[in-house]
Amino acid sequence: MENKETRIRMSKEDRREQIIESAMQVFVEKGYNGTTTAEVAKVANISEVTLFRYFDSKRELFLSVIEPILMDTLKESIMTTKDLEPIERLRFILTERINLISKNHKVVRLILMESQVNPELGDLNYIEKISKLLKDSINQMGFTLKNKDLTFRLLMGSILSYLYFPETNSESINLFVESILKYIIDNKN
Repeated sequence: MENKETRIRMSKEDRREQIIESAMQVFVEKGYNGTTTAEVAKVANISEVTLFRYFDSKRELFLSVIEPILMDTLKESIMTTKDLEPIERLRFILTERINLISKNHKVVRLILMESQVNPELGDLNYIEKISKLLKDSINQMGFTLKNKDLTFRLLMGSILSYLYFPETNSESINLFVESILKYIIDNKN
């Protein structure tokens, strides 16, 4: 009976967030194909019918779990730093990405893996989307680089390396970011 009262009192936004958090937990543990909406509902302590009031499909739920982590946070970082000097802006974005990936490495690895191998998810190519956002942002900052392709590959590779070697030490992350920035500054036209 207590669970029903809790369900009634929870706001729609809080319930949606609860479902997303539960889904993330199950998706990370079992992958996209291994997860059922019934399992997500059970972890969220709701009925499957309630889950489908918030999300039309497992695919929509999966996208609701991953979009904020990968894309929305990057777009937000780019927008909030638009008034900073280019090098400060890039420093902030790189540090934010590395921290985000280190903190969420299991989820991000799942997202990238599933988006590559699961036809039900369609063309989600997040690496390409993130790369394009970073390229556009760096171009808008006015950096003219000797070898843009190499620099972008180094940036993406550096950021993605934190999927497999997550780092929580902020001093270590800052030193790494400074090394990347030095490379970019040294390779400007």
